[in-house]
Amino acid sequence: MEKGITQPAMETIATIIGFASGFALMGYRESAATLLVTSLAVDASLAPLTAVIAMRRGRATVLWTILGFAFGMWALAAVLMLPASRPKPRPTVPDYPPTSDAA
Repeated sequence: MEKGITQPAMETIATIIGFASGFALMGYRESAATLLVTSLAVDASLAPLTAVIAMRRGRATVLWTILGFAFGMWALAAVLMLPASRPKPRPTVPDYPPTSDAA
């Protein structure tokens, strides 16, 4: 008895990951293993890009990195469409140079 993933199971996994990354929507027609590897490469490329955009918009970087790897172009589209979170108010800085009241 052979252990491992069967061909129909591999095709199902490749299809799910391909659609989750958005890569399968481009009409890419190759073997399941090629689709799987290419989709994971696309996800690995989009994860840091999604994280950088999330960081610049004031979002949780680690969360968006994980979402970028899991959902590829969908996470990238989501972080681009979300409005930037409100920036933290900066503490007020006194006017410089300070005036001399000692005289």
